[in-house]
Amino acid sequence: MLNEVPVFKGAVILHRAGGGVENRLPAGLSRRWAFALLFCPLVAGAADPAPTLTLLEGPAGLVRGVTRYALAEGVRMQSGDIVEVGDKGLAEIEFPDGAAIALGAGTRVLAVSMPRGKTAAGDFHVMGGALKVSGVSKAARLRISTPVFTLQPLEGVFVMIVGGGEGSVFVEGGSARLDAALALKSGEFFARKAGQKGGVAPRPSKEFMAAMPKAFFDPLPSRMARYKEREVQPRRIEDVSYADVEAWLKAPPAIRRPLVARFEPRALDPKFRAGLEANLRFHPEWDPILYPEKYEEKEAAGDARGVKPAPAK
Repeated sequence: MLNEVPVFKGAVILHRAGGGVENRLPAGLSRRWAFALLFCPLVAGAADPAPTLTLLEGPAGLVRGVTRYALAEGVRMQSGDIVEVGDKGLAEIEFPDGAAIALGAGTRVLAVSMPRGKTAAGDFHVMGGALKVSGVSKAARLRISTPVFTLQPLEGVFVMIVGGGEGSVFVEGGSARLDAALALKSGEFFARKAGQKGGVAPRPSKEFMAAMPKAFFDPLPSRMARYKEREVQPRRIEDVSYADVEAWLKAPPAIRRPLVARFEPRALDPKFRAGLEANLRFHPEWDPILYPEKYEEKEAAGDARGVKPAPAK
């Protein structure tokens, strides 16, 4: 055993007149976008303690809103943040109550929600990589989904590795529930290979131990105190390209569909739009955004017949 382990409907309108194309935001989008930012849960009271990135080795990127940043120690994390650790990196996010999530090299995580507060809470989607979740108390409300399984840590320390359609998790201490049905106890190991059902073993496999980041074999130091009164701002790099977020736009529907409203303004960029159009079969929910005239025609035809058109799938 280890030591311790608001989709904005039609937000992009292309007006074709005289053979030309004019890109502009429709009336009201600026107001709605400002409203969304104002009341989005990303913005919280300054008095509420926030999860903080307290440890960073090697480069790591942050996608916040529609902008790409370089991460740094001391950055307060927010709901909606996408964190991508470099191929030789390591990062750790600490919560005010002592819980922590360590991200191994190459790990890609979306904080679907990460509310501020004294108790660790949040809903995270791991695209791939290795995570170590430690110091989780019974009061915590953490949920970690992956393309392979969903883990709800209840208490203790957990290590998971996900990638290539496979996933595994080791409960070093405490207990957890996997896919809302399977209860895992301290010391148990669950692995699921691509296309298989998966099963529980009394100890982690040799392959799992070999793939686990070396830093996960020992407790990572708590560094929350040094950033308690010092907030660091991430360094802005540029607006995201389609390639920057392509994997997220092709994620399972429950993950990718809420991202439409977020990245909709980037569809005004010709290169971003070209990426959306070329890959539309992977994210068909973008069709009404890219070609609103088709849906306006359907709606007009439906109104004429007194029939309301069905929403796009």
